[in-house]
Amino acid sequence: MNITSPYNFVPLNQQVFYPDWAEQASQDLPFKDGLDVSLDIKLTNVSPLFTRNGSKDGKDPFSAHIIGEDGKRHYFIPATTIKGMLREIVEIMTFGKMQEGKDYQNRQFGYRDVAKQAGKKQNTEYMRKVSMGKPGWLSKESDDYYFTQCQGNLEKIEIDELKKRYPSYQSDPSIWKSNVSVEKNGIYPAYPEIEKNEEYYRIVCTGKFEKKYHELLFPSSEDEPIPLLEETIQAFKTMYDASPGFAEAKDGNSCFLSALESGQRIPVFYLKLEGNKETLGFSRMFKLPYKYNVRQQVENLQKVDETKHDFAETLFGYTSKNDSLKGRVQVSHAFMETEVSDSDLIETKGILGSPKASYYPVYLKQHNSPYKTYDDNDDNDGIAGRKLYRIHSKDTTTPLPPQRENKNVGTTFKALPKGQTFIFRITMHNVKDVEVGAILSALTFNHTTGVYFNLGMAKSFGFGKCQIEEKDIEVRGISSDIDYVKKFEKMMSAFTYENTQQLWAQTESITQLVNILGEHDDAEVKMMKLTEYVDSKVEKKVPFNKLKEKGTPIHTSLSDEDKEEVKELAQKAKGIRAEKETRKGLGQKYELAKVYMERHEFELAKNIYNQIMDELLKKGVNIQEERQKVAQIEEEIAKQEQAAKNLAEQAALREQENKLAAGLGATIDKLAGDGVNYSIKDFKVCFQKVEKWLKDSKSEKLSESDANDLYATAVRLLKEPSKKEVKELGKPFDKSGIWRKLTSFLDETKAKELYETYHTK
Repeated sequence: MNITSPYNFVPLNQQVFYPDWAEQASQDLPFKDGLDVSLDIKLTNVSPLFTRNGSKDGKDPFSAHIIGEDGKRHYFIPATTIKGMLREIVEIMTFGKMQEGKDYQNRQFGYRDVAKQAGKKQNTEYMRKVSMGKPGWLSKESDDYYFTQCQGNLEKIEIDELKKRYPSYQSDPSIWKSNVSVEKNGIYPAYPEIEKNEEYYRIVCTGKFEKKYHELLFPSSEDEPIPLLEETIQAFKTMYDASPGFAEAKDGNSCFLSALESGQRIPVFYLKLEGNKETLGFSRMFKLPYKYNVRQQVENLQKVDETKHDFAETLFGYTSKNDSLKGRVQVSHAFMETEVSDSDLIETKGILGSPKASYYPVYLKQHNSPYKTYDDNDDNDGIAGRKLYRIHSKDTTTPLPPQRENKNVGTTFKALPKGQTFIFRITMHNVKDVEVGAILSALTFNHTTGVYFNLGMAKSFGFGKCQIEEKDIEVRGISSDIDYVKKFEKMMSAFTYENTQQLWAQTESITQLVNILGEHDDAEVKMMKLTEYVDSKVEKKVPFNKLKEKGTPIHTSLSDEDKEEVKELAQKAKGIRAEKETRKGLGQKYELAKVYMERHEFELAKNIYNQIMDELLKKGVNIQEERQKVAQIEEEIAKQEQAAKNLAEQAALREQENKLAAGLGATIDKLAGDGVNYSIKDFKVCFQKVEKWLKDSKSEKLSESDANDLYATAVRLLKEPSKKEVKELGKPFDKSGIWRKLTSFLDETKAKELYETYHTK
């Protein structure tokens, strides 16, 4: 037996392409080279097609339509359906992000009953772990969840005895219904209390399974509630959301999750795991969680920069916690050109079902035996990729599984017959030429024939196979002389060649894309039976195998000359990236230099940049940018030095002005540092100070006030002249240098007064 599936996966790209114009993209501010483009397109459904009409209950059996004035149904494919399909293809073609909440839902999967799958050793380990599970009650208060453990050991009650005590009890596949049936209240399980061996217990039913002879008794005595981790609750909800009666309420009944959220307590088993982790179980043989959830398997392959936006986000728009951008691509409804009578519609009934991401042989990357599970998280392994439904051959469809006795889980719809044509328009505003190329490439799969789209419901059964031929795309608003698809391919090839040494059209992701959406025979797209899903995990029964595609390459628009140009561009981009990585490694030094710059500590900043340049030169990185920065810093240093010089000059000028304002006496009669003696003790220094005073004040003679100050100082100096000055002072008035100086500074009358006073003492 080989694994078969109606779907397969485009391998997840490890590197994400972030367009360098992403931050400038806008509806309002046009690019210098921005284009406004419209595409009128005709689409044909190759197989029967059904798209929901958007009714509140989702049960309208007719495909999406409006009732015209003629009273007839006019069918259309909703714009959101086409736009979603187009964006998905563009995301794959442009190596975009795989984002939680949009491209996948984070889930925690669990396992149990491994005996049939892995053998005695694994089963023994499983049984050892679940045997340590503690019974108790899960409750919610406000936004927090708590576990209250029962005191004592579990007991059992025979089903025969239970039926005698509670005739309303009935075994049922749903654990919810079993617990409700004990006292038949129809709303919430009662968990009635009974006595056994002089102890009190509450009855907890665990649903129907083969050879079941008893139900459980939880001890009535309880410990104090303990708070649970948020991830514990999320894992619990996702592990059991498919269990009957857990998360989905039917036939007017409630379910365990709604009971919990409304304040009721529900019975669980609690187990402490390694690494401060914990898990909750929903039955005695509860599921044990795998080590890793879906998010971790995605992140092991693709590390995204949440601060950047990929190609599809930039083009189609996005909304995030921090910002948002309106898309520049608008898509109209695709209205059907012809009319179809109700009698021509293809009525289909059955169970649609949905793929389970817990099926690790397909949902995780597999290389060889044994299969990797959600317990494995090796380097460059993880999620299989982006899921796409494989295309059935020609116009074939596969019958849906019958509804059987349970009519509530089935679906009935009336599909449009094959061969209908639909007309719609794509309008692009303020887009780059490569963005136009991306849309055209997505619509035509880069001019590749034999590739189809999947639209609407029941894709896994062959419904919704659609095709757009190149002749049915009419382009307005752009030059017919430019090959926009080639421009797009050239840009993406430069990116892929830089990262993987492969041209874009040669990469596994792009090859897998066109092969999944190429035709498959019935055996390849067959949905396996439930027993086959189980058996395929047991390699003793079914040898290791995995889904395979043909490997037919996508069409390339690049000539040999174009390819050489791409390689040169990739080499250049690789060098730029290497420079960025090198600079990123010096990030702390750049930050330190920035801090010094902000503090105006420019010399320190210059020293840091010199260190950075030394490191960059060692690795052959161009330092022109850093040299320019250092030149700017040196300009700031020069400005800083000039400013300091100017301040010093201003301070000196103010000091000089203050001295002049204080008068000559403040200078020549200033006390020395000891505060007792005068700083000027002889006529030579005194005359030097006076001469400087005249020069600074730009005067030829002393003012009357300054002359009086000099006169007073001369009187002081004449009292204790030095020996040399005594000799000079003793000379005749007109022969002595001291008296001549005094005469020039004062006048002859005052100088002679001093002379006479000195000689008569």
